[in-house]
Amino acid sequence: MFICIKHGDNQQFLVNTNCSILLLLHYIRNKVGLSDTELIDLCDEAGTLKLLFLVKFPGESATKFFQPRTSYYVCKVERGLPGTRNENSYRAFVPLVKEPEQELLDALKSQCDYLEKSRIKMLRGQDAKKITPIDSYMNIQTKNIGRMGTPGTVEEETATRRGGSSLTKTKPEAAGKKDKHR
Repeated sequence: MFICIKHGDNQQFLVNTNCSILLLLHYIRNKVGLSDTELIDLCDEAGTLKLLFLVKFPGESATKFFQPRTSYYVCKVERGLPGTRNENSYRAFVPLVKEPEQELLDALKSQCDYLEKSRIKMLRGQDAKKITPIDSYMNIQTKNIGRMGTPGTVEEETATRRGGSSLTKTKPEAAGKKDKHR
């Protein structure tokens, strides 16, 4: 299956998508003249991104992401500056064509904004999860203090509430209970 890749000043070339996503993107980078470290993606003529740079398994076949005989634009993914707090942020998706249509630019801008909002929401969720274990750990510590304010184990506390003491039980008594249940 082949797709048409458009870039530059009305330049285009055919690409066989019967390969991995990693190989496809590598080939497109070389054809367009970008370095291997540049982050790129493809979008259709309406501006819908394929989000190939976010795929979990880059060894997956690229055929399932594309319609045969369809044209796609190469877009450069601009992230935040390295070494800054916003280095993973999505700044822009820039189509690598000489004069892109305004509708294409608007569609790419809205998708960039959506991805950035989703990224921030996910980070906030991760921060909340980091705080939660600390709170639950503190609750465990307070539960391990005995009734008189002295440190004790949960087992001792439970045994005391049931009317017995875990310190007075011996192994033969525990073995006798097993025999009773048989």
